[in-house]
Amino acid sequence: MSEYVAAFDHLIHWVDDIDAAMASYDALGLPTHASLTMPGFRNAGWTVDDERYVELATVDDWDAVASSKYAQALEILRPAVQALPGPGLLTFAVDVPDARAVAARLRAAGREVDEVEVRFEERNVGFVEVFVRDAPAHFPFFITYDPPRAELARMRAEYRAAQGVTAGSGPDLSALLVRSADPESEARLLGALVDCPVDGATVALPGAEVRFEQGAPTGLYGIAVRGPGSPDRVSEVAGMTVVTES
Repeated sequence: MSEYVAAFDHLIHWVDDIDAAMASYDALGLPTHASLTMPGFRNAGWTVDDERYVELATVDDWDAVASSKYAQALEILRPAVQALPGPGLLTFAVDVPDARAVAARLRAAGREVDEVEVRFEERNVGFVEVFVRDAPAHFPFFITYDPPRAELARMRAEYRAAQGVTAGSGPDLSALLVRSADPESEARLLGALVDCPVDGATVALPGAEVRFEQGAPTGLYGIAVRGPGSPDRVSEVAGMTVVTES
């Protein structure tokens, strides 16, 4: 089996004001929750299901971030953050069984790759991230969790059940939307990177397909959602377009 076996994990939505962005998501029927606070860094999320989510993130002090567990990854992402004209979609993560094996394969193919490991010893959990430095900034990074994502999802499901919370009662995330100067060519490039099938300008990434379309400015600009509680029209939230599908 290929060590890729990629699946969508999470999308990073960079915002200026976490609280205002959370309120806007909530108003659209995409319920959020506060997540993590570190020196100079805050994030929150819309949990799609026990494995997938959209992360709202912001840095209010880059010097303070340098002492956090996320310092190395945030420094890699910083140029892309600074290139954003305002709040908007930054990049996304794909889950793979062995990110270090993916990194080795990409290096062997001549790619420039960085590996980052983050560990929370007090909770006995962590993850490895692999960033492809010579790919477009909106292309994904790879992530492998310890324990594996499926095990973490099982633990979340058990916690929900204990709290009496029903899963799958809200909208589902069906696609990531990307503008490109050459949609089919960029789709092929992404498909080769994550080892997923490509149909025209769409990459069949499990968990959220990636759809490229002609347009500018180029890069990630929106998501497609469907199912119960979905917004009833095209909406905008903090620089991200939300398209509802039947």
